[in-house]
Amino acid sequence: MKTLLATLAFAATLTFAAADTPSLMSYQGRVSDAAGVLIGSSSPVNRTVTFKFYTASSGGTPVYVEAQTVTISAGEFSVLLGNGSGVTGFNGPSAPANSPFINLPSVMTGNVYLGVTVDDGTAAVDAEISPRQQIVSGAYSFRSKVAESLVDGALSTNMLADISVTTNKIGSNQVTSAKIADSNITTTKIADSNVTTTKIAGLAVTGDKIAANAITSDKILDGTIANADIGNNQINSAKIADGSVTSADITDGTITPADIADGAVGNSKVAANAIDYAKLAAAVQQSLSPTGTIVAFAGDNAPDGWLLCNGATVSRSTYSALWGIIGTRFGYGDNSSTFHLPDFRGRFLRGRDNNTGRDPDRGARTAMNAGGAAGDAVGSIQGDELRSHAHNYQDVYFSENGGTVTVPNNRGSGDTDGDNKGWDITRTSYGTGGNETRPLNANVNYIIKF
Repeated sequence: MKTLLATLAFAATLTFAAADTPSLMSYQGRVSDAAGVLIGSSSPVNRTVTFKFYTASSGGTPVYVEAQTVTISAGEFSVLLGNGSGVTGFNGPSAPANSPFINLPSVMTGNVYLGVTVDDGTAAVDAEISPRQQIVSGAYSFRSKVAESLVDGALSTNMLADISVTTNKIGSNQVTSAKIADSNITTTKIADSNVTTTKIAGLAVTGDKIAANAITSDKILDGTIANADIGNNQINSAKIADGSVTSADITDGTITPADIADGAVGNSKVAANAIDYAKLAAAVQQSLSPTGTIVAFAGDNAPDGWLLCNGATVSRSTYSALWGIIGTRFGYGDNSSTFHLPDFRGRFLRGRDNNTGRDPDRGARTAMNAGGAAGDAVGSIQGDELRSHAHNYQDVYFSENGGTVTVPNNRGSGDTDGDNKGWDITRTSYGTGGNETRPLNANVNYIIKF
C-alpha cells in the first residue's frame, strides 16, 4: 500500500517562442508506503511509475498513458512527463502503445486529471494512488503550441502594418476576385510579368476584371474555347465568316437552340454539303419518312431506321413507334411482347379496296399470320387465282347406224353404206403454260420505317 504527496511544477520556459515550446512537463512527488516509511529512505531505489491522464476525476478510460523508471530517494522523485514509454493497450507516445502514437500536449484540453501508480517491488498488482490530481494553470502552457498556426479569422486587418504583406507572403491562388475591389488594380500597379498563373485563383478572373477589347485572338490557345465557355446567343451571324462552318467542325448535339441567336444562321453561313441527314432533327427525318412507310429497296440488309418486310417477330417495346402504327395488322407475334412485321417476300402489293368494288373478293381476304387483319383491311392477303371463264368447242363424229364411237380414237365403226350417225362430244383442251399467272417483274426487298 502506498500514499503519494505530490506537487506540480511547470517550467518557466513554457513562455519560449512557439518554435521552441517544449513538449515536456516537470513533475515532482514524495511517496511512502502504507506504514508511512518513505520509499528509498535507506538508499535510493529504482521503481516503475505509471502516469495516466484522464478527462474525469474518477472512473473512465485514460486518454494518455506512459511509464518511466524513476529513482526514488528518501521518498522523493522528479520526472519530465512526456519522456516515458507507451503501455500496452493504451494511447501513448511510443510502442507498445496503441497506434498511431500521440504526444502529451495533444490531450491537454478541457479538464485533465493525473493518476499515478508506483511499483512496490513485489509481484502484487499495484493500485492507482487516490485521489487523482487535476492539472491546472501552467500546464495549459502546452496550448501555446497553437500559436504555431493561426485559427481562421484570427488575423484582422488592424493587426497588419501598412505594406507588410509582400508578394512572397501570399500563397498561390489565395487572392480571389472577391478580395479585389472592382477597378482597384491598374496596369501601373503591376510590374511586368509579375502576375503569373499560380497567383490567380481558379475562376478569379471575371468579366469585370478584364478591360474592354483586352483579350485578342492571339491570347486564346487554339481549341480551348469550348461550348460551355460561350454564353447563349453570344455568337451571331456577323461573327461567322461566310462558308466557314462545315459539318466536320460541329460536334453532333453540341449546338443547342439556346446557343444560336434568332435569325443568326442565314443561308450564306452554311457551307455546301455541310448538313447531312444525321444533322437533321428527328422530327425532320420523321416528316420525310414517317414510321410505317414501306418502300422498295435494292439492298440485302435494311439501312438504319428500317426493317426488312420478312414476317419476323420483333419487340413491341423496342419498336414502340412502329407498334403504335401497325399493331397486329400482320400478326400478333407471341400475343404479349412481340408483333409481326409484314411478310412481302414473293408478293405483289395491292391498294386496299375501301368499298370501291375493285376487289370483288375483299370480304374473303385472310390474315397473313395469326391475329392479323382479315377482310378489306391493311395487312390481309389473297392467294393467287384466275378469274372464272370458259372455252367452248365441239367435235362431231360419225358411225354406222347402230355402231359406236371409240374415244379417244374418235372413229366410228363402219362407214361404207352412207347411213352413219353423228355424235356431239364435249372435249377438254390440253394444258399449256407455266407455274403461275404473272406480269413481267423484277425482285426487290420491301423495307418498313420503324
